[in-house]
Amino acid sequence: MRFHISAAVLVTAFSLVYHLTAEQYGLLFFVIGAVLALEAVNTAIERLADAVSEDYHPLIGAAKDLAAGAVLIMAIAAVFVGFALFFHFPRLTLTLAIIGTSWRFPLFLALLLLGFFFTFIYQPHDQ
Repeated sequence: MRFHISAAVLVTAFSLVYHLTAEQYGLLFFVIGAVLALEAVNTAIERLADAVSEDYHPLIGAAKDLAAGAVLIMAIAAVFVGFALFFHFPRLTLTLAIIGTSWRFPLFLALLLLGFFFTFIYQPHDQ
């Protein structure tokens, strides 16, 4: 979940500089919401399965695998949507140049570092 949240924040920040249309923002936020919703459902299934039985059961394993697979499929679809939205080479290079040569660069660097920390280093107390 933390990886998806970090990616959503970075993509949203990038999209503000890229200047998507209203329809493109709608598609972007729909895909972000779908990935996060499926991740929440996957987490719920995993926790419920762990509460039902601590022992391995093939049906529980299959349910967990299917839920994780649904997240993976949606995440792959989100990558394709991202390519469709952002892979216009002249506009992409201009946006990267704007970010790299303006006050936005430290902001994006801070978002990258915070995302890395949140995703890979931070450990909440409830885990």
